Amino acid sequence: MYYPMRVVRGRQYKLIYNIAHKLDYPFASDLWESETWQGIVKGGGRHFAKRTIEAYTSRPRFELYDVRADPDEIRNLADDPAHAAIFEELKAKLKAFQEKTKDPWITKWTYE
Repeated sequence: MYYPMRVVRGRQYKLIYNIAHKLDYPFASDLWESETWQGIVKGGGRHFAKRTIEAYTSRPRFELYDVRADPDEIRNLADDPAHAAIFEELKAKLKAFQEKTKDPWITKWTYE
């Protein structure tokens, strides 16, 4: 289930860095084969819990959530100009942590 991710959060905001964002988000084969999932897909359903199926399987590079206002993490604020400062602050913290821990995925910041 290859899908490297990194996360940093504070009391109010959470930033998710989907390193392999160009790939579909993996999920267990027993979920895929379940009657519930197949019923949703075959029945033309668009939602998996509170997210759309598309939002669940195709993740953007960054996801920023206000976990106080949006505890279900539905509204991604990463592209919202009103949250640009917190987005940049959390990205800097995440990158610094990757550097400090010698995370091999640090190279993705340079090559993508």
